[in-house]
Amino acid sequence: MAYSVLPIIDLQTGQVQFKVQGRWYTRYVDRPAQLERLVARAARRPVFDPANGELIVFIAAAGIPAGRQSAFSLAKFPTERTLAKLGG
Repeated sequence: MAYSVLPIIDLQTGQVQFKVQGRWYTRYVDRPAQLERLVARAARRPVFDPANGELIVFIAAAGIPAGRQSAFSLAKFPTERTLAKLGG
């Protein structure tokens, strides 16, 4: 099952944070600037696929109403300690 998310991206560390069913997840991406650019152009909210460890972004494209998919592999580090955390 995939979950619609609104990611918070740290361009310096590559850290990506998002909330799924009331729980915060912290993952890392190797191309944070590219992810940020694509999320800004997205046709809809990105989707987190926990089974594959991917964040899927749907890029607005002519003739493709749902958007063209671009998947980013997210790495899980052994520690759950985050560099920054939002309340809520």
